[in-house]
Amino acid sequence: MITPNTFRKTLFTFFVIFLTGGVAYPCLAQAVGYQAANWKTWLLDEPGNIRIDAPPSGSLAKAELRTLKQEAGRLDAAKLAQIKYWNAGAPSYRWNQISPELVAAKPALMLRFPSAWMNLAIYDATILAWKEKAKYKRERPAVADPSLKPVIAAPLTYSYPCEHTVTAAAAANVLAYFFPEKADSILTLAHAASQSRVDAGVQYPSDAEAGWKLGEQVAKEVIAKAKNDGSATPWNGEMNKDPKKWTGTYPMGITLAKYVPIVIRSADQFRPATPPDFEKDMQELKNFKQTSRSSAQAYYWASTSDVWIDQANQKMFENCISDDAPAAARIYTVLTVAYHDAAIAIMDAKYTYWGIRPNQFDPTYKPLISTPPFPGYPSGHAAGAGTSSAVLEYFFPADAKQFQKLAKECADSRFYAGIHFRTDNEVGLQMGNELGKYIVQTWMKK
Repeated sequence: MITPNTFRKTLFTFFVIFLTGGVAYPCLAQAVGYQAANWKTWLLDEPGNIRIDAPPSGSLAKAELRTLKQEAGRLDAAKLAQIKYWNAGAPSYRWNQISPELVAAKPALMLRFPSAWMNLAIYDATILAWKEKAKYKRERPAVADPSLKPVIAAPLTYSYPCEHTVTAAAAANVLAYFFPEKADSILTLAHAASQSRVDAGVQYPSDAEAGWKLGEQVAKEVIAKAKNDGSATPWNGEMNKDPKKWTGTYPMGITLAKYVPIVIRSADQFRPATPPDFEKDMQELKNFKQTSRSSAQAYYWASTSDVWIDQANQKMFENCISDDAPAAARIYTVLTVAYHDAAIAIMDAKYTYWGIRPNQFDPTYKPLISTPPFPGYPSGHAAGAGTSSAVLEYFFPADAKQFQKLAKECADSRFYAGIHFRTDNEVGLQMGNELGKYIVQTWMKK
């Protein structure tokens, strides 16, 4: 039997093919698919234990429709603003703006990578939501009652549970764990995100209730994993005493190598070879003539932290992925988890070799910017850029050269800044590229 929503999806696909000259571009049709229902969760031990009840039907569903129609006439400017805000991009888009802002306000949490754990919760919760959508096949409110006019275009997927609510509950509960002093405001944001979909007329109230329950359950399991991420491991106080290597009053990030990786097998899996003597590197750095372009590049990469998420946002928009909640959640998750594991591998290498910094190798040398308080080899910026580039290249292969160019600019910027030898950057870039490829390929094979 062909339901109204099935007919609508078929008509939509036909219309797309007609407009594109007979070519059905995948990005224009992917939002109606349920392939994600067959994806495997990453962190959940027993995903089958997390379930929701069947959606209301009969008189209860009709009562919900009446409520939606009544509330549609009561929308004010504040509610419309909330609807517009939360409807931008994929359900996970806004949360990947909120999380970095929270971290920036509390830098002490930066090395625990809250965004990675948040996105893991969103990813696993979204997969479970898609399984429930495919199971219950609940049509959107306006399909059940065409007289209901949503104020935004309804997603072409089934309605139950609400994907924005699933995302909001998963994200907010994880972030509330990392930022307990802001838990109330974070959860208030999440409830606003959920309510905006009901106010817009694209979800039943019961869709939102079920979505919250699902996202909250997933978040609890992810939080339990995050509590055992290894960050509580104390530093044993051992410092390098060799004057030919890096020394400092406090080695920032030294315990990161003891953290539990999410994808890579161990902290030393991508450890590079022993660094060379840096005499030639030092001479090259001292002979380098700074230009306005090189100094601008040094300052830019030293002061920005959202380049790769911004790239992901842009490419998802350009490739029509913004309307595909599971696909967007996967890209954000693989990218931020790659950050997490790359940081572990980078610090493992740094504190294995204690690579000296230029201003310690030659105290007469004055770098352009302040030197970070940890060893230099390999460059963390370069390795992080190589990792990020490799992940994005996988998902957006047509833009590979653009990502590689950005990664190279990031790596070079640390040489221009005078805080890394060229060898630090070249080794870091290669290490990150290999690690990023491993993470994304391992993830996609699961």
